[in-house]
Amino acid sequence: MKKIIQYLAALSLLPVISCEELTNWDIQSNESYVVADCIITNELKKQELWLYKSINTMGEMPQGISGASIMLGDGTQAIVFNEDLSEPGHYVSDIPFMASAGQEYRLTIATGSYNDTAYASVTGVSPLDAMDIMASDTLLRYIYHDTPGASMTEILYDWSDNPAYCAVYGSCLATEAFYTLNNIDPSKEFAPARIEIFFPNQTQIIRRKYSLTDDHQRFIRSLLLETDWRGGLFDTEQGNIPTNFRHGIRGWFAACSVVSDTTYVE
Repeated sequence: MKKIIQYLAALSLLPVISCEELTNWDIQSNESYVVADCIITNELKKQELWLYKSINTMGEMPQGISGASIMLGDGTQAIVFNEDLSEPGHYVSDIPFMASAGQEYRLTIATGSYNDTAYASVTGVSPLDAMDIMASDTLLRYIYHDTPGASMTEILYDWSDNPAYCAVYGSCLATEAFYTLNNIDPSKEFAPARIEIFFPNQTQIIRRKYSLTDDHQRFIRSLLLETDWRGGLFDTEQGNIPTNFRHGIRGWFAACSVVSDTTYVE
């Protein structure tokens, strides 16, 4: 999710980077804004949040925002998020906790001139399907299948036990994300081909499947229309990405159920 929010922080550049024809652009700097990314889950752990400042320069990465005051409440307790000093813009809850179904959570963020609030509730998630792996020459490929209900599935590949492939690939780790959204969307069906990740034997695969509420999946769909699905046959006009913050912060606060599994491919 962190990379998704970095895309959102750079959306002001999309008219420049999404066109196929060579064009001379007069890039005008827009006023920067704050982008937040927070998904709390039903896992007992210290939950995380990322806070970025938007950018207006090609090639620049969004910068983390330090010094924010962040608090999460559920009507009975308040949990503070403290900044991770080793990574600007990364905040961690001061205690481990898990999000519960039937509970509404209120996130407040104060940074600079922003003092904003967002709300989220947990919905259920369907179980993970059996893993489908396809051979491709001497390597393997994970095959994703849509499942009942809207969801996001993150895949982490770790082939550290295969040093030769680490050297060829340039890293021992790779990640990708898949989405099942409750809509029929031409932009998705005719999106540009995505980069496929191939992996060798001796790879550990961790899958994490997140539930999505109706509002959360609308946010993800809008973001995909501006990023992964742009450049296909059915591009839509660019528009504002929705947010559930109320006073100027962009991004999304979500509460998700998560199911996960780990497989080692011999």
